[in-house]
Amino acid sequence: MNLANVITMSRIPMLFCIGLFFYASFPFSKTLAFILYVIAGITDWLDGYIARKYNQISDLGKLMDALNDKIFTVGIFLLLAGRGLIPAWGIFCALIIVCREFFITGLRTLIAKSGVVMAAERLGKLKTILQIVVLGSFFLIEMLKIDAASWCPSGFVTFLIYVNYTNFSVMTLLTAYSGYNYLKKYHKFL
Repeated sequence: MNLANVITMSRIPMLFCIGLFFYASFPFSKTLAFILYVIAGITDWLDGYIARKYNQISDLGKLMDALNDKIFTVGIFLLLAGRGLIPAWGIFCALIIVCREFFITGLRTLIAKSGVVMAAERLGKLKTILQIVVLGSFFLIEMLKIDAASWCPSGFVTFLIYVNYTNFSVMTLLTAYSGYNYLKKYHKFL
């Protein structure tokens, strides 16, 4: 296992640490959860950068990166839903996103059995970046509401919530569209 793959795999333990801090009630626990979330988001870029720079690109790395993205995204949705931070309509968006993620993972696995590796495409990467930003914004908002309540105006937090809900809707549409594009490109494997 090379360095890029180790970085990829580090997102799963980080997910559990994010959850521990996010659900904890000690001072600045939400800030720690947000910081860890940002670090986990950076690893999603860093693993690919290291793999390309040091010629560590492998089929295992491509598959594990995609799988870890799915596990991480689903885990974050569960953490947010458990705290009641996703609105009722957002649960349907989350279901669309999770279904797309598992469908593409299944498709990727099916294609891999044919000896073809389905690497992430530009639209899929854009979707991942938007997911990282939008889901991270939920953590940021909680951090501002709880850990920064003494200096952060509640009106600003409310504004951020509405902006994030709009971005959440856009993220859902982009995720569905990205899934459609993968399906269109690889439908012959079904």
